[in-house]
Amino acid sequence: MVACGKKDTLRTLDRVPLRDSVPEDATLAIDSAGRAWIGTAGALVAVDTAGREVARLAVSLDGAPRLLWRAGRRTYVRGEEATGVVDSAGKLAVRRSDAPLARDPRGRWVYSATRNGSVLGLAPETLAPKWGWPDAGSAVSSLAVSPLGDRVYVALAGSERHDVPAGIEVRDALSGALLSTYGSGAAVRSLVAGPDGTLYGLIGGSVVALRHGPEGLKQVWSKDFGGIGGHDPDAVRVALVGGRLAVVAFGRELHLLAAADGRVLEESKRAPRDAAWDAAGRLWVLGGREIRIVR
Repeated sequence: MVACGKKDTLRTLDRVPLRDSVPEDATLAIDSAGRAWIGTAGALVAVDTAGREVARLAVSLDGAPRLLWRAGRRTYVRGEEATGVVDSAGKLAVRRSDAPLARDPRGRWVYSATRNGSVLGLAPETLAPKWGWPDAGSAVSSLAVSPLGDRVYVALAGSERHDVPAGIEVRDALSGALLSTYGSGAAVRSLVAGPDGTLYGLIGGSVVALRHGPEGLKQVWSKDFGGIGGHDPDAVRVALVGGRLAVVAFGRELHLLAAADGRVLEESKRAPRDAAWDAAGRLWVLGGREIRIVR
């Protein structure tokens, strides 16, 4: 029975028990083999569906590392103020920056940014800068890349000093040419591209969905989770299949939404540490002593 005030309507398929409790800042990612990678201080640990440890990767970055993605024999991880790439021999190359990152689906680059808003192309092997577009005059709050790798979405936080409004620039990935802009009114804290090209972002306490039209990006829907009794979300996790997305306020609540219209399908206030989708479209929700697999 769920305690009063702890509403939980997630339809749980299975539970993965964890050998030890995990801290509140633990992270979660699911790889293509269906292994759950839990990040805690100094390491990423992979567990199977029985909770058994099946792999461990030492990560010498501050904070609880997050597995960003794996590409061939390289593993990309994020710490508090740095990003690293680990090769097949376990060697870690580190880029000391808290700037946002985005993966190029074609594997040519890793996209990042400078403090003044220049987008950088980093070498996938070393994370060393190889090229950069001109400064935008504003810090970049988030980056995303289209599923085909042809467009880069640059969320600008805005700058009164340089008269740059908060918004999203849509740029050609090959040339950096500005294709269109979208005025967001405030900094977009997180930007994620869905498998159909729809963009999902966090603006204040709201989740917004944006799609391309004849005149550039256009808002499709917006859902607010702030206000009295609510908590501003920290992350959006988009399923590769099934048309759903998870909106997470770390350690507080989770909302499962229909990607098409933002309708709330299920939710939980059991203080989730993190959440991640697997390739089959199931949501894995990390708690203190277990992972719940949600239908």
